[in-house]
Amino acid sequence: MKRAVIVALVAFAVPAFAADQVVTVSFDSIAAIPSKSGEKLDPTLFAFGPAVPGGEDDVGHASSNAFGKSKEEACRWALLGTFLKFQAKAKASGKKVVGVRTYAGEKGESSNGNCVCLAGGIVVRSTIKGSYK
Repeated sequence: MKRAVIVALVAFAVPAFAADQVVTVSFDSIAAIPSKSGEKLDPTLFAFGPAVPGGEDDVGHASSNAFGKSKEEACRWALLGTFLKFQAKAKASGKKVVGVRTYAGEKGESSNGNCVCLAGGIVVRSTIKGSYK
């Protein structure tokens, strides 16, 4: 019995320590899904690109449980929550979020249509950087 428990624990632990994989999803696919409260992103408030000098810089960290979801779906959910926080701050200040970049570890993405996440066996995570201007 003790051996069976150890085998089961190892079997579940191996995916958790699997190498992280960079996952790319489109910003449009994130904007297309409503949050659990029904809120959606307003794509007109976001401009992807390199860092913009003179703005109020902000960093947000995104993560989502990947259990029972594809890595892409978990990435979209993680990023949606953080983009909604950026959106709320932008709306409150009457500004836009410019120079938006997403990061998966050391890999960054600032193209107008792509966002990246780092997907492990259980958790998907990303970092979003941008400025309010």
